[in-house]
Amino acid sequence: MFWGREFVREVSEIIKPITGLFMLAVMVFMLLARATDISIFSLISYCAAGGVFLCSWRFVGLREVYLLALCSGLTFVALFGLNMPWSVFEAAISQAVFLMGFLLLLALLHETAVTSPAVTACGQYLTRQAPARRYFAVFGGTNFMSILFNLGIISLLTPLIKKGVETEQPDIAAIREQRQLTAMLRGFSWGVVWSPTAIAPLAVLELIDGISRELWTVYGLICAAVICLVGWVEDRWRFRHLRRSSARPRQQAILPLPALIGFLSVLILLFSLTVLISSLSGDSFVFGLLVSCPMVMLVWLWGQNRHTDSTPATAVRLAKNICLHQLPNNAKIMLALASSGYIGRLSAEMVPAEDLATMLGLMSMPDYVVLICLAVIMMPFSWLGVSPIMMAVFFGTLLGSLPVLPVDPTLAALAISSGWALSMTTSPFATVVLMMSSMNGKRPLQLTLGWNFTFSALATLCLCVIFFVLTGGR
Repeated sequence: MFWGREFVREVSEIIKPITGLFMLAVMVFMLLARATDISIFSLISYCAAGGVFLCSWRFVGLREVYLLALCSGLTFVALFGLNMPWSVFEAAISQAVFLMGFLLLLALLHETAVTSPAVTACGQYLTRQAPARRYFAVFGGTNFMSILFNLGIISLLTPLIKKGVETEQPDIAAIREQRQLTAMLRGFSWGVVWSPTAIAPLAVLELIDGISRELWTVYGLICAAVICLVGWVEDRWRFRHLRRSSARPRQQAILPLPALIGFLSVLILLFSLTVLISSLSGDSFVFGLLVSCPMVMLVWLWGQNRHTDSTPATAVRLAKNICLHQLPNNAKIMLALASSGYIGRLSAEMVPAEDLATMLGLMSMPDYVVLICLAVIMMPFSWLGVSPIMMAVFFGTLLGSLPVLPVDPTLAALAISSGWALSMTTSPFATVVLMMSSMNGKRPLQLTLGWNFTFSALATLCLCVIFFVLTGGR
């Protein structure tokens, strides 16, 4: 048995760089296909994505088996039951490969952030705040730092939170850990409604025409600020009877200004390059962002090692290590994300969008009712183990295929991303919840319904009010 485990481990280490090469091919040829519209590049990216699937057999678990079985079942029905043309399947495959390539390109920044002392210093500062400021610090910091770190911010802050309460009395430590973990989960979840690098906005942006990314960001920031305040009030009310700890006061956390400046510099560089590339290429914000990611990674790696006689060659060597040895560790997420994209796109193509809209009476509904339904309907599906990205792609494709949208496209995109955020604080199957559960031993149901049921209900009510105001009650 021991020999068997060792054998699997050795084979995995051999396969890892091969998986990295396939992932690198997905990124390169997906970008080339978008930049040139040459079909051979798309075909190569599809084959490379297939290689990633084949090399990731060791990561296949129950969820992956379920998703792959669903992919196969839908394909069978679409092909033999509905006789759908190849163009439909190609669109679904293209969506799956785009999501895989998109997350891989963002993962370049995430893996670089892991090695950044500036990111660690900022994380330590957030978790060492005084009780009166701690909720806002953890919520806001997670919300903001997830732009570059995505799920990596959970891996960074969870151990810091756990370490920060070790010296407290057991009952006080448990409560402080709960409050900080809750603020972190909420901050991460509601970052998707405005973050320019969140998967939900960029996936929907590709599917619905007429979306204003700038206005969406403004609306999203307003939503995140309101939800943060509501969450803080709920947190204070929930623990209103808690007595202050008699332990000796903590040392005041000092703002790591150089680290903060370094982190902000990376953000400014990322968005400046994104805007510049989008303008020069005449392509979308999404394309500019994707091309910017590897460039920012190289600059960031060089900046991290500039005090050790770092050269551009050093940055390239470190980038090679990330591509071949670090990115393959994300293979399980890639499988789930690509499968969800395929399922969402194909299932939406199988649904007659216009007939469904007529049957539901979407065109006659008040705009705010349509928006509320788009956000709320994602929650029950998330309880069935359906990935939020699957529902985002499904609704994005469905709305994008309508000749006339029942609501403003920017608000529709905001509603879909808001539904994603609600799903992450209510569903025990959400990726971020499963990650937190594995890192701190808390049950997924405890993290969602146990700690966040009241918050999620209040957040839903707030969304109703926000959508009513944004649509003028129409």
